[in-house]
Amino acid sequence: MKSLWNDADANACQSLRALRVYSSRLLGSDPDLVLHGGGNTSVKETVTDLHGENHQILTVKGSGWDLGTIEEAGFAPVRMDALLKLAQLDELSDSDMVREQKAAMIDPSAPNPSIEAILHALIPYTFVDHSHADSIVTITNTPDGDALIREALGDKVLIVPYVMPGFILAKTIAEMTQDCDWDELEGIALMNHGLFTFDNDAKQSYEKHIELVTRAEQLLNRKGAVLNIPSIPAETDLLQLATIRKQVSEIKGGAVLARLNNSDLAITFANYPLDQIPRPGPLTPEHVIRTKSFGVVLDADNSADGYGQQLAQYQQGYQGYFQQHQQGQQCLNSSPNYALWKQQGAIAFGSSTKELSIIEDLNQHTFEAMLKAEALGGYQALESAHLFDIEYWELEQAKLAKAGNRPALTGKVVMIAETDSQLRAALSNSLKAKGAEVHIFDAEAPDTLVLETVRQCGGIDALMVNMSSEGASELLHSAASFLTLGIDPAIVYINAETAESHSGVRNNYLNLSSGTQTALAAEMAAILVADPGASGVSVNL
Repeated sequence: MKSLWNDADANACQSLRALRVYSSRLLGSDPDLVLHGGGNTSVKETVTDLHGENHQILTVKGSGWDLGTIEEAGFAPVRMDALLKLAQLDELSDSDMVREQKAAMIDPSAPNPSIEAILHALIPYTFVDHSHADSIVTITNTPDGDALIREALGDKVLIVPYVMPGFILAKTIAEMTQDCDWDELEGIALMNHGLFTFDNDAKQSYEKHIELVTRAEQLLNRKGAVLNIPSIPAETDLLQLATIRKQVSEIKGGAVLARLNNSDLAITFANYPLDQIPRPGPLTPEHVIRTKSFGVVLDADNSADGYGQQLAQYQQGYQGYFQQHQQGQQCLNSSPNYALWKQQGAIAFGSSTKELSIIEDLNQHTFEAMLKAEALGGYQALESAHLFDIEYWELEQAKLAKAGNRPALTGKVVMIAETDSQLRAALSNSLKAKGAEVHIFDAEAPDTLVLETVRQCGGIDALMVNMSSEGASELLHSAASFLTLGIDPAIVYINAETAESHSGVRNNYLNLSSGTQTALAAEMAAILVADPGASGVSVNL
């Protein structure tokens, strides 16, 4: 791994915090180090208050920010004395930790501090960098991971057995470093979790990180843990994809999008004899919140009923996993967040295209790690009890309890064929406000657009069609077979007297006069799509 440090860019930073932003972005720009909000960084600084008094502050990455794009506003300034007092407690619940850290902030408008803030405070250096580097966790997720990571990184790196992130991890490292000489440490490797480096100089902290990750990569190469993925031609049956998506939506109790990843890596992993991976699971524990412990395996040769049986078996297995480990928590949805589709690749299921992209990215990195780990004695994720602790973390349960109802069209896919650009834009905005994924029809390539929409989203649930639009009839015919597999499918005909009949598809009508306000028309059209009871309804505006 190469250092991306640029002295000219670093020298242009006018403050410690600006330099912290710069080096954080360097870490966050490499997906082999950090993915989708993972990792955290901090800087210790002295600030002067309105009374002229100096205070030692830990400025740490705020919850919800991504290192690759973080700005100064994404960091939370927290009083060091308060964090160090928290570190002296014998026990501290996550909710109490969050409350106390927030109370210790000197800027109440800043985001909540990272759950690793106490650990960052305990490390006695100005700059601290933490990532979930693929090479580190690939090595530690093996039966002999502790010995292998020691071989890779050397004796000047503290190896920490896996413990729960947050307060428990901070206490564990505090105990392990009581009698150590911090100046002799090059970093801290966390089993099944990631890597910490630190220094009083931002460049040195960052480049120590790159150096240790490089050593891990070199060990993988020496052990033959290198992938040679063949090119695998594949033809996807998009009607089967739409069928799978509908079945998963039914299990989840609401519409979800589905995206097929048919990369060579995804197909290779889907075809791999998974019984040779006795303990599959996410690359780092926090991924379980996005992907669950593992996905469902679907056989491409099975009928729709076969898919249904495999999905039901997954659901039963998840419920058994919950019952085995639960201690009064609320059970999350028991449907899969991704599938391994034999001969086809991997399917991500999510309520938005952003969520699909996150799950797909996490899976790609995990698939690669699992295959590489075979050269190191096999892949061995955390035990299910540890994964459960993360998936059902107190903080995540609190978010679940506060979550409101989903917008009516969340997870649904709508295509629009309307020549009036102003009305088309209003329709799109109204649908998106209700949570829909919206695609605008292109008259020049109706078949291509329909197929690409299904590839990206897994199906089509509704059409808004002005039959006077060029190619509108072709759109109806191209989309018909997918529409009948949609989630509560509907067609809204704009300024039309009659409609084509499609089995199980609701037909509604929106007739507009020349003076109709576009915003009102768009809102009514969205209601006709969203309301499952709206069938054969004709609205005149």
